[in-house]
Amino acid sequence: MKYVDSNFIEDVVYELCIKANTLFDPDLYNALLQKYKNSLNIDDKTKYTNILNNINLAAESKRPLCQDTGQVVVFIESGNKVVITNKTINNAVNDGVNKAYTNNFYRKSVVKNAIFDRTNTKNNTPVLIYTDIVEGDKINIHLMVKGAGSENCSAVKMFTPGVSREEIFSFIKDSIIRSGEKSCPPLVLGIGIGGTMDYAALLSKKAFFHILEADEKAFVADLLKYLGDTASNILDIRLMTSSTHIASLPVALTFNCHSMRHASCVINGDSVVYKPKKKNNFLRIENDFSAKEILCSDIAALSSLKSGDNFLLTGEIYTARDAAHKKFKEYYDLNKKLPVDFKGKIVFYAGPCPAAAGEIIGPIGPTTSARMDEYCELMYSNGLFASVGKGERSNEAKNIIEKYKGRYFIAQGGIACLLSKCVKHAEIVAFDELGTEAVRKLYVERLPLKVVI
Repeated sequence: MKYVDSNFIEDVVYELCIKANTLFDPDLYNALLQKYKNSLNIDDKTKYTNILNNINLAAESKRPLCQDTGQVVVFIESGNKVVITNKTINNAVNDGVNKAYTNNFYRKSVVKNAIFDRTNTKNNTPVLIYTDIVEGDKINIHLMVKGAGSENCSAVKMFTPGVSREEIFSFIKDSIIRSGEKSCPPLVLGIGIGGTMDYAALLSKKAFFHILEADEKAFVADLLKYLGDTASNILDIRLMTSSTHIASLPVALTFNCHSMRHASCVINGDSVVYKPKKKNNFLRIENDFSAKEILCSDIAALSSLKSGDNFLLTGEIYTARDAAHKKFKEYYDLNKKLPVDFKGKIVFYAGPCPAAAGEIIGPIGPTTSARMDEYCELMYSNGLFASVGKGERSNEAKNIIEKYKGRYFIAQGGIACLLSKCVKHAEIVAFDELGTEAVRKLYVERLPLKVVI
């Protein structure tokens, strides 16, 4: 038997959290770099420039690649000859995540209960832990950080055994198209096929750590051929399959943004080997992005912009996302006014990481705007000029924004370190108890945005 101290596991998980949040997979980096080199239009060139520079900045500053430092998912393969001393392995994993997210000023995004108590646990636990007992005397740990923007695009479908491969490919293609910009493309797609509905979904996440076998490589190659131009928004596809019932063929998709934050290690007694990310010198690329700078107070100039225009925003804006908008509605129903005067103002759908020492604000970026669509009437009818987020809006939201002669701008997702440098002042002005979802007043300089509505 081999004995492993749970405190050692806690320390290892702490390090895995840091590696997953701040370091980028070199193979995916090279794929991004190739997309940058192959880009033919300025918008694509700028997008990949920003992503690559954000990777470089995160590695240098040791700050998160994305403000959504996610829900932590851990896969453990523990040898049957391993004895864990002191506390349980689950407690060790949760304690390691708690310390990593608290000590390193990562955003805490986990609520106590999905439906009955959406109070933030304030330490990003409990962790989702899946443990397999395997042969041997070592412990393999695979840790992934799962952001909600891409996760909310994930899907599962129960096919019948007689389904054609093309029908499966069609489901995958339609799911990719529906995800739009909400999933922060270019994507890394995890596919799980087999088991039951829940197990297929689990396989689709395990797939990110799985080395493809020959038949799986052939399946992915056929899929990419079927996807055609849709594959331009994909960095990589991972696949994992298993046995299933004679009457079933479940297919699950897990969407991952381009950051694909993950880390792995092998524990052997009192030593650990972190599965190395190949050495890669992340480049700083000169950004050729040029756009007009416009002040937030210059409503006439902002109103003159057309859909598709890029610009740089300078001035005072506010952050507010899901929980804050719910509180806006509750406050308005009681008081017939909003707690903040948004007339002629701009709201950024964002929840930043906590600021570390020397920072004005932690990494910050847009969240999925569609979740705020139900509050469009409330906000725009009370004078809101524009909102900033990512992804598409519903037709109803578009109609409301146009009715009140408002605007909707998008900020690029997945470049939270870069965008934080645009923030020159930040203060909480409402709902301090909401933590990352509190309403903040920001002063931004040259925040890069694009007009959508």
